[in-house]
Amino acid sequence: MKKLLAKGKRGNVYTYKSTVDGKEVCVKELNPETEAEDVIHNEAKFLRMVNEQGIGPALLKEEDDKVIMEFVQGERILDFFERADKTGIVKVIKDSLSQARKLDKIGVNKYELTNPYKHIIVKYEKPVMIDFERCKEVKKPKNVTQLVQFLTSGKVKRILKEKKIDLDTEELRQLAKKYKEKYDKKLFEEIKEEIK
Repeated sequence: MKKLLAKGKRGNVYTYKSTVDGKEVCVKELNPETEAEDVIHNEAKFLRMVNEQGIGPALLKEEDDKVIMEFVQGERILDFFERADKTGIVKVIKDSLSQARKLDKIGVNKYELTNPYKHIIVKYEKPVMIDFERCKEVKKPKNVTQLVQFLTSGKVKRILKEKKIDLDTEELRQLAKKYKEKYDKKLFEEIKEEIK
């Protein structure tokens, strides 16, 4: 039985139990009214690329008008920050940054990371990035930089401070700015070290 998860301008997302193994899968189906092109093809293409890096839900099947992937059961990243303890939050932030770095290294830009509220699901303290239809291959991706912007934004910073994670906004933004110029591994490690 289908269960609608989200209705979007470009596509509709629902889950159902697979007849093969009884596991719940997630389906993104093209919204017939959309004028956006290659929504499904784009999602599948980038899922293949990021899956090779250990990122995102596993792509199970691509059809003309839909893509079938693993269903990620968990909570949205901000909900997790509000509920979890400091150790769990630091672990999830560092893991998210490492995934963002992998995307930078393969030249894929995921545009929603400045506000990834709906785009990072946390499952057992493991962040899973979802929704890759708007990704693009670019020469200068900004995934780590976007994530730093998110972490140092007002609301997020406030939640983290309550959990005794007091980020040095200026320092983090400066490091991210320098990192963006050369994608330097040492600078990336410095960014991660600021999360404590």
